[in-house]
Amino acid sequence: MTPTIQIIFASLSGRNQAIAMHLQAHLAAHAQTVVTEISQADAYAAPQADAVILVSYTYHDGELPDEAQDFYEDLAAVDLQGTYFAVCGSSSTQHVHYGRAVDRLAQRLTEQGGMAVAPVLKIDGDPSEADRQRLDALAAQVLTTLDSGN
Repeated sequence: MTPTIQIIFASLSGRNQAIAMHLQAHLAAHAQTVVTEISQADAYAAPQADAVILVSYTYHDGELPDEAQDFYEDLAAVDLQGTYFAVCGSSSTQHVHYGRAVDRLAQRLTEQGGMAVAPVLKIDGDPSEADRQRLDALAAQVLTTLDSGN
């Protein structure tokens, strides 16, 4: 059976949308993928996917993006037992709280029983070729985990 992967992104500058589309392009040959902007995503539907990849920026002083607030709050009521996840996103090392939003999202997913398939992946600014390779490795880890069932 073909696994389903939900890719949910928050993007202000377009970087994280590009990251989400890069992940989809890498995964599409091996899984059914759905890409959704986070303000349009339903946290309660997350457990229906075999895996969820969240892609987010960090706003201002380490805060979640405004458009991610409802999704984040709704996740607190969702049972994610058996749901694999990965979290990544673009931020800036010039900020005091570099990539804090992706850390908070990963923490919430774990608190709700989700199982991380890879460490949080933070990208400084626009993705470099090395960053794209790390994204490909993250996507491959998601697929490997889904193939092995653990």
